[in-house]
Amino acid sequence: MNADIRRGVFLKLFKKDSRGIAFSLDLLLALIPITIILGLVAANMGNIMYDTQDVVYRSSMERSAQDTSNALLKTSGNPYNWETLGASQLKSVGLAKYDNSNKLPLEYVLSTDKVGSIAPANVQSMLGSQYSYQLLITTLNGRTVRDLNSVGNTKTKEDATDVVAVERIVSISEFDIVTEFKNVKLLSSRPPTYSDYFLTNRAYLDAFDYYVYVEDSDKVSTAQTSWVRINGVTGNNVAVPPSAFQSTPTLVRYIDPDVQRLKNGATLQQNSVEVSLTLRSAQLGDTASVYIIRVPKGTPIQDITPENIHGVKAKYVLYVWTR
Repeated sequence: MNADIRRGVFLKLFKKDSRGIAFSLDLLLALIPITIILGLVAANMGNIMYDTQDVVYRSSMERSAQDTSNALLKTSGNPYNWETLGASQLKSVGLAKYDNSNKLPLEYVLSTDKVGSIAPANVQSMLGSQYSYQLLITTLNGRTVRDLNSVGNTKTKEDATDVVAVERIVSISEFDIVTEFKNVKLLSSRPPTYSDYFLTNRAYLDAFDYYVYVEDSDKVSTAQTSWVRINGVTGNNVAVPPSAFQSTPTLVRYIDPDVQRLKNGATLQQNSVEVSLTLRSAQLGDTASVYIIRVPKGTPIQDITPENIHGVKAKYVLYVWTR
């Protein structure tokens, strides 16, 4: 009987031990795939860190390229007329044409003066010294308007492993509209006088010619109440006399700087422009537009066309890569 009791006790102890052995074996089997996974992670940690770093760098580069493009295309800079001032007065650059009437930049409408005045260092300071870049503006027919490249570039776009490109369709004109009276409503009698101004100095007059450009001039009467005056000059020397409004849809008149007394001092000064337009015989509600155009010195009058004044579509591309 004692032997049976001892055998029963032994079997119970064995069963308890076997449960411990089974638990240890299950744990061991479970640790095997975890160990394999940890080994794979450790082996690939370098690649994972590299990929993560690459994503962070690219995200930062994309953000810098986008922010720089938005500042260039949506703002006129600070001050808005920075292209006419010295470098000491420049706070930030922008390429958008400034609308003097509304006191706002015209987003994605580029000023030829600003495009011509921007320097490579201006774009570099906006992007940061850690990046190289190429800023390319071309018309849709392939003519290059501006091609800017990094300051002290040590790596070309073709050599870079990763390049961010920001593309936008913009509008740019061959000539600048310095004053505009857009869609002036024509009245049959007693029209109001509209006024504005444009700026000149001696340097501007040496570099540019100025013209009055009238659209829908065939709707304007040749009555004495139709005219365009500059700096208050009247009589035979008025910029656009009533008789000039003939039956042609567009009117182009050269502004003689001496006759119209354009300001020619050392600093920029205002030239006043006054416009009065009377309806010819068309329907009430008709309109006409008057522009003061600035063109490079010696530009033929036949080149002053709607396309060259109002602008053509162009492509803006900013390429950015790490140095």
